[in-house]
Amino acid sequence: MLRSNRSSINRRTEADGSDAAPRRVVRRLRRHPILYGIVVVMILEFLTGMATGFDLSVRLYYVLGFLLIGGWLWAKSSSEQMTADIKRPSGPFTVGDTITEEVTLRSSGGTPKAWVEVEDQTDIPGAQLKKVATLGLMIAFDRIEMKANLSRRGEYSLGPVVARTSDPFSMFPQEVQFGEKDSILVYPKMVDIPDFAAPSVHLVGDNTRRQRARILSTDVSSVRDYVPGDSISRIHWLSTARTGQLMVKQFDQGSSSDMWVLFDQHSASVVEDGDDSSDELAATISASVINKYSKGLLPVGYVSHGSQSLVAWPDRTTHQRDQVLRHIATSKPYGEVPLMESLGTLEREFGMNTSLVVVTAAEDGSWIDALAGLAKRGVRVNVVLIDRSSYGADSNQPAIDHMIATGVPVFSVSRFDPIDGALSSPVGAMTRIATPTTGTVPVDTGEAGGDSV
Repeated sequence: MLRSNRSSINRRTEADGSDAAPRRVVRRLRRHPILYGIVVVMILEFLTGMATGFDLSVRLYYVLGFLLIGGWLWAKSSSEQMTADIKRPSGPFTVGDTITEEVTLRSSGGTPKAWVEVEDQTDIPGAQLKKVATLGLMIAFDRIEMKANLSRRGEYSLGPVVARTSDPFSMFPQEVQFGEKDSILVYPKMVDIPDFAAPSVHLVGDNTRRQRARILSTDVSSVRDYVPGDSISRIHWLSTARTGQLMVKQFDQGSSSDMWVLFDQHSASVVEDGDDSSDELAATISASVINKYSKGLLPVGYVSHGSQSLVAWPDRTTHQRDQVLRHIATSKPYGEVPLMESLGTLEREFGMNTSLVVVTAAEDGSWIDALAGLAKRGVRVNVVLIDRSSYGADSNQPAIDHMIATGVPVFSVSRFDPIDGALSSPVGAMTRIATPTTGTVPVDTGEAGGDSV
C-alpha cells in the first residue's frame, strides 16, 4: 500500500514537472513574441538554403542573424546609459490627497530612446504611477510627473522606479531599477463635525463651566451649612472652627472631562462591498472625533482591537493624538475582540466625568444593554452606528430601535451621507418647529424610515 502511494506521488510530481515546461515556454513566447518569431524564420531559412541551395534563403538567414545581434547591442546600450533622479513627496497624507512624484531621466549617450516606459512599483490601491519618456541621440534628459489619488488609508510603499526600454523591434526588452523603496502613511480623512459628544464641555485652558456634583472628588468648590444626613467625612473643620457652626465641603466635577473613543474593528462588525467597506467610514468618523476634541484640549482616550490593538489612556498631548491617528491609519478590521468584551475591559475607567463615543457597524446585541447601564451611572454615551444596509448587508435597524428603547443616543450614518449632517442630531430626537397657527409643534426628525421636516 505504501509503495503504491509513493508511485502515485512520483507520477503526480512528474506530471507537474512535465506541465511546467510547456507553461514556461508559453510565458517566454508571450514576453518575446518577435524574437522567437525571427528565430523560427531563421531556422526555416537555414534549412531551406541547405536543402535547396537557394542563395536568397541563406542571405536572409545572415541578415536576420545580424539583426538579432544589432538589436541586442542596441537594447544593452539603451539600458546602460540611463540614470534617474527621483523626488517623492514626504507627507503627511490623508485620504483624498493627490501625491506627485517627479522623475528626471537622463541619457549619457549611446543609442536614441524614443520610448522609455517609467513606472513606480507602488502598492497604493488603484494607483498607476506610469508614464513614457523620450531621450534623444545625444546627451539628453526628460522630466516627467506621475500622480496618484489616495483613496484608502493605510501604510504603503513607493518604489523602486523601473525604466523599460528596448531595441526598435522590441526583441530584447530591458528593465532598469532606480531608487529605493520608501514608505508613506495615509491617514483617514478628517472632517469638521458638530460638538455632539460633549456639548457641555468647551475647554479653553482651565476656563470651563463647573457643575456641582453629589459625589466625592478632588475638586472642592465651596462650603455650605451642614444638613442632617451629610457624612462626617465631608465636614470642613477649618470653616467650622472659624464660623462656630458645622460646615461641609461642596464638590464639583472638576474643570475637565475625560473622553473615550471606542473604534470597533471586530471582523463580524465590518461590512464590505467590493473595494469599499464600512471600516473606512468608521475610521473617518473616529479620526474626526479624535481630532476635534484633542484640539479642544480635552483628555481623549482611545481603544480599538483590529489587526493591531491599542488602548491609549486619556491625554491632551500631541503625541497621544499622533499615536492614535497612526493606529487608525494602519489597523485593519480583522479583530477578534468583540465590542462587548472591549466595553468590559474599560468599564471601571468610566465615571460621571466621562464621555464615551462608540463607532461601530455591529448588529443588535447585549452591548447595547451594557451601554445603557453605563448611561445610568452618569456616563455620557453616544453611539455612531454605520448603516449596514447601505453596504448591501442586512439592516441594523433592530439595533437602533433597541438603543432608542433603552435611552442610548444613536447617530446613524449611511454610506453616502455627509458625516457632519448625520452627527447633527441623534435618531429619534425631538425638535420643535414654529407654525403660523399653532405655535411650536414637536417633530421627530430622526425616526428611521420617516420623512424629516
